Amino acid sequence: MRRILALLLLAALGALAVWLYPLARPLARYGALPKGLDRPLNLLVLGVSPEYSGYHKRAPERFRGLTDTLLLVRLDPGANRVVVVSIPRDVWVNLPGHGWHKINAANPLGGPELSVRAVEALTGVRVDGYVMVSLEALRRAVDALGGVRLCVERPMHYTDRAAGLRIDLEPGCQRLDGAQAEAYLRFRKDALGDIGRIQRQQAFFQALKEQILSPWGLLRLPQAVAQAEPYVRTDLDRETIGRVLGFALKRPALVSLLLPGRFGNGWAVDQALWEEARRVYFEGQEVAPASSLGRVVAVVYGPGEEERAQEAARRLRAMGFRVLFRPVDQTPGRTEVLENGPGLLARDLAEALGVPYRVSGEAVLGADLTLRLGGDGRGL
Repeated sequence: MRRILALLLLAALGALAVWLYPLARPLARYGALPKGLDRPLNLLVLGVSPEYSGYHKRAPERFRGLTDTLLLVRLDPGANRVVVVSIPRDVWVNLPGHGWHKINAANPLGGPELSVRAVEALTGVRVDGYVMVSLEALRRAVDALGGVRLCVERPMHYTDRAAGLRIDLEPGCQRLDGAQAEAYLRFRKDALGDIGRIQRQQAFFQALKEQILSPWGLLRLPQAVAQAEPYVRTDLDRETIGRVLGFALKRPALVSLLLPGRFGNGWAVDQALWEEARRVYFEGQEVAPASSLGRVVAVVYGPGEEERAQEAARRLRAMGFRVLFRPVDQTPGRTEVLENGPGLLARDLAEALGVPYRVSGEAVLGADLTLRLGGDGRGL
């Protein structure tokens, strides 16, 4: 019996070693034992666009391209929560020594340090460190995870011959490989432009989280980390990385926001709405519950769901809401309430309707709340 137990233990250790082996290089470079995160940590994540050395030929990665993805991320151990604020690339900022530019130009002009200064001045939030990620990291990590399942809401077709980029996605819930995920995240040839792209990024974050936390995703996670690591740069030290890893093991909740604003000369930030969100998510303050009277709810529904949308609208109007209808080509994957803000209104409406809610920048622009009528069997 002891011999059998010893063999089983050796087999388990061998399996663990095989599972962890892909992490050898990342651990050698950044390795630190997971520790507890003892205070909130604010990070700036920069998605660096590729540079080209010729006709649709990507140059070697220098991490000096435009940062068309800018994410202000707060790791909050007290709330066991990750807050991700997407900053549109078309926000105009005054870059010290360079004058007025769109914020995505800060990296080519002054590296990640200038990007950090620009984001701090824009948001009023101190940044503790940065992480730079190239598109190649995305491709390789998604492929290593076995793809990511997403519901593509509309046809996405676009070809950039100079960059060698071809986007060809049809509506429907499907599993995207690395190249398709890159296409989904880069597409912005629709009415919302870069804002629509940001909303798709936030949908991708949610899907990626679910994929990673699935049994299959956890099994493949070391390989995904190993594949992405050569295409990541950061100024975090080993101890801080260890604390980030320890925090991640607690499976924190995810809140994703779009920096509130409106279309104008680029993206004009709504400072009042941002200050409210900053107080809640970055300063730990509470805000007073808001009345639903006169608030606008956008009802998102797919083909053949018109009657269901009308019934939802009837219930919403009875609660004092105004209603906008937003038909889409693909029925959403789940029924849920979305809010790009403190989340109190979304929570109250979700409880009244008996559906889940999320704080997310995927919410429809111009509405206070978004009600998605999904194909998950939840009735309204």
